[in-house]
Amino acid sequence: MAECPKCGRTVRTVKGEPVPVDGGPGHHWNGLAYTCPSCSAILSVSIDPISLKSDMVAEILDEVRRLLGRQ
Repeated sequence: MAECPKCGRTVRTVKGEPVPVDGGPGHHWNGLAYTCPSCSAILSVSIDPISLKSDMVAEILDEVRRLLGRQ
């Protein structure tokens, strides 16, 4: 099993903590910081896949509605 680089304990699970991701002007996403359950050290950060999926579906639906409104 992997060990936390900060506390050295075995990492069997991680906690997903919400964190904003700033990719520069006009580029902001909801992210997840994956943290050690023992000491809360950040092990990794990524864009929240559930939030990304929801945002994409909403944008697609908005575009479909816009296109259907033009017919």
